[in-house]
Parts: sequence; structure tokens; C-alpha cells
Amino acid sequence: MSFFIYENWQAGPHKVVIHHGSCGYCNEGAGRSQGSYDRSHGDWRGPFSSINEARETSASIPASLHKECRCVSRSESYE
Repeated sequence: MSFFIYENWQAGPHKVVIHHGSCGYCNEGAGRSQGSYDRSHGDWRGPFSSINEARETSASIPASLHKECRCVSRSESYE
């Protein structure tokens, strides 16, 4: 099971969002556009092997908003 962090500094507040690798928004770090997104707006970090590792890394990123996608809470129920 893998997790990724999307950091976006362009759309709204600077934010980081943790996703499960299989999430449709994440696509194992390629994003919804399958890797053709504009990297001047944001970027993916990972993979992380555990949700705790992703949370620790997310907390270390200076951003005004830290979130977890709904896919994270769904994936935790399978662990």
C-alpha cells in the first residue's frame, strides 16, 4: 500500500493533501492528468510506504493547509 502527497501552491492557499496511491486523483503520483499536469502549480511527493510516514512528511512542509483525501480514511479500514 502506498501513499502520496500533493503539494499545490497555486490554486488558493498553499496546501498539501495526502492520497492513497490508488486514488483516482493520485494515480500512483501521476495525478488525474497522468503526469501531464503543470508543475509550476504543484507537484507530487512519494511514494510513502505507510500513512504515518506520509503524515510526518506532510507536517514538515510549510503550507497553510494540510488535508487528507477521503481515500485515506477508506484505505485505513483495510489495514
